[in-house]
Amino acid sequence: MAIWRQKKRNKKLKYIMAKKSRIRIFGKGLLLSVHLILVLMLLYPQFFMPVGWIWVNGFLSLLAPYIIVLHLLFFLIWLIAKPILSLISVATLAIAYPTLLVLFAWHPGTPFPQKKKDNSLRITSFNVKEFNGNTPQPIGHKLRTEDIAASIQKWDPDIICMQEYNTKELKNDIANHATYFDKKYPYSFFSKDHQINEANYFAGCIIYSKYKILYAERIPYTNQESLIYVDLLKGDDTIRVYTTHLASFKFKQHDFEAIDDAADANKAALKAKYGVMRKMKKAFMIRAVQAAIIQEQLAKSPYPTLLTGDFNDVPSSYTYKQIKGEMQDAFLVKGFGIGATYMNLSPTLRIDYIMADKRWQVKGWESVDENLSDHHMIMADLQLIKN
Repeated sequence: MAIWRQKKRNKKLKYIMAKKSRIRIFGKGLLLSVHLILVLMLLYPQFFMPVGWIWVNGFLSLLAPYIIVLHLLFFLIWLIAKPILSLISVATLAIAYPTLLVLFAWHPGTPFPQKKKDNSLRITSFNVKEFNGNTPQPIGHKLRTEDIAASIQKWDPDIICMQEYNTKELKNDIANHATYFDKKYPYSFFSKDHQINEANYFAGCIIYSKYKILYAERIPYTNQESLIYVDLLKGDDTIRVYTTHLASFKFKQHDFEAIDDAADANKAALKAKYGVMRKMKKAFMIRAVQAAIIQEQLAKSPYPTLLTGDFNDVPSSYTYKQIKGEMQDAFLVKGFGIGATYMNLSPTLRIDYIMADKRWQVKGWESVDENLSDHHMIMADLQLIKN
């Protein structure tokens, strides 16, 4: 009887051990499957880019910082559970090194001076959100124009580029925002992309300059926005400065609410989320076309060239890669960390840029957030390389 009971116990123990083994195998298999999906998500945008699927790259590029963190987490998990599999993360991150290079800057301890050196040029780029500030305001509220103008000018830039700038072109009108800038910056070029409800009230991009404008041009996009540039006389040199605002997602308040309610899965919530995805897909495709226009224009520039703007896309995106080409990203040259410039949706969004061609040396980069817009103001000091 004792032998029979022992056999029964052994049989039960074997069953339990086999069941635990199957659970462990299933668990490891599930983890490995998730890990391989993350490998595909990180590497797909780097190697595969069918034109009709550029929007896929757009979504994956937004997730890239989080995917990288998950790869590091999987590295630690496999190091404990099955060390050989930790090499998957090592190999993936090594292959994705170009993505890591544009997502993070590695230049700590480079303070940006309040006053620039005499032989350098200081340029700022700022999406000013039509001077409405960073919080919802009631109708008839006071614009933040004076605060924004003061915030910019205390750094004494030579060139100011603004996106989502608006102004009423009537003298002595409170909405004539040029009066805050034109005393110190006598030269300017305004894109006038949109007319706002009434005559002489326009919105778009603008370039203010201390240097004389020799020539200026607006290159229109299909969505009523544009790329603008000015040729400036700086001493004996002619330089070209571009600025632009690329297509946004055009989110309304209900879209932000749908994003915030990520766990809500009722029919109305799912419909709202689908609407958000549709808007994002459309914007990714529009920006790809706009990026090609910018790339073509940059190639035509005969002068030392600077490009600023709100690209509405992150550094791992198709849009960024097409525009950047061989240009220098001032943040990557002199910044540190992720360098987020837009905080309303995610703390990882760097979508505002200052770029320079190889005829410039980047001396410094800075981001300033005084809660005056939903974007940070960014600045760079540059020096023209003389042959």
